[in-house]
Amino acid sequence: MFWLPAGSDWGDRLASEPGTGHLNPLNPKTYQVLKNVIRDVSILFPETFYHGGADEIVPGCWKADPTIQSFIANGGTLSQLLETFVNSTLPYILSLNRTVVYWEDVLLDGIVKVDSSFLPKEHTILQTWNSGTNNTKIIVEAGYRAIVSSSDFYYLDCGHGDFLGNDSQYDQQAGGESLNGGSWCGPFKTWQTIYDYDITYGLSEDEAKLVLGGEVALWSEQADPTVLDARIWPRTSAMAETLWSGNRDEYGKKRSAEATDRLNEWRYRMVSRGVKAEPIQPLWCVRNPGMCNAVESS
Repeated sequence: MFWLPAGSDWGDRLASEPGTGHLNPLNPKTYQVLKNVIRDVSILFPETFYHGGADEIVPGCWKADPTIQSFIANGGTLSQLLETFVNSTLPYILSLNRTVVYWEDVLLDGIVKVDSSFLPKEHTILQTWNSGTNNTKIIVEAGYRAIVSSSDFYYLDCGHGDFLGNDSQYDQQAGGESLNGGSWCGPFKTWQTIYDYDITYGLSEDEAKLVLGGEVALWSEQADPTVLDARIWPRTSAMAETLWSGNRDEYGKKRSAEATDRLNEWRYRMVSRGVKAEPIQPLWCVRNPGMCNAVESS
C-alpha cells in the first residue's frame, strides 16, 4: 500500500517511508520465520550480541490488520502487541547465549513501548539515537547498558536533503525547513561535531560505566557504494579516536587543533591506499601543520 495515503495525517501513516509492512505479533508464522532467521544469523556471526531492532513502530500499519483490529476492539493495546513480540523472541535469543540489543524505542517510545519487566537488565542493551545525552541519561538511570548513536552527532547520512519526491517543504522562498537542507536530522555532521561529542556528558561515574561505547550510522536512503567511502571517512576515524583515546589533552582541554593535523594526514594516507575519503582541509594545510588553525599554537 502507499505509505502516506492522500489526506492522511502523519500519525495515520502506514510507514515512516516507503515501502510499507510490519511483522504481525499475533500471527504464529511470524515466529516460525523469525526463529529461523535468528538461528541462521547467530550461526553466521558468532558474536555475543544479537540486535533485535524494535524501533519506530508505526501504529497505522498494525491498525490496518483485521486480527489486530479485533485485538484492540477487545481491549488490547499496541504496547501489548510489542510485549507479545518481545516475549516471544527474546527468550529464544537468550537460549542461543546472546545478549539482546534493542533500539531505545522499545522502552522510550511515546506510543508503543514495553514495560521494563520484559527487558531483563542483565541480558539487554539499549541503543540510543534520540535527544542526545538526555536519553542516554534516562537509559542508564534505569540500570541498562547503553550504546550511543545520537542522531544529533553520529548520523552520517544527515544533511543531504530528503529522498522523497513531490515534497512541498522545498517550495519556500524565505525561511522554512528547506534552509536546513530539508533533512530531518540536518545539518551535516562534520568531523568536528563528531569529535567533540562526549557520550557520557552529564552522567555520574557509576552511570558512565554503563555506556559501552558509540556507533555511527549511515542509513542507505541516499547512500550507495559510489559515495560510501566519502560519507564514512574520515568522520568515523574522528569518532574512533575520541572513543578510544578521548578528545581532551592531559590538562582537560579539547585537543581539536592537534586532532585536525593528525586526521588531515590520516585522510591522505587513506586516499593513497585507495579509500576515497573526503578532504577536511586544503592540501596546503597538511603541508603546513598548524597554519590553518583558528588560534596559533602556544
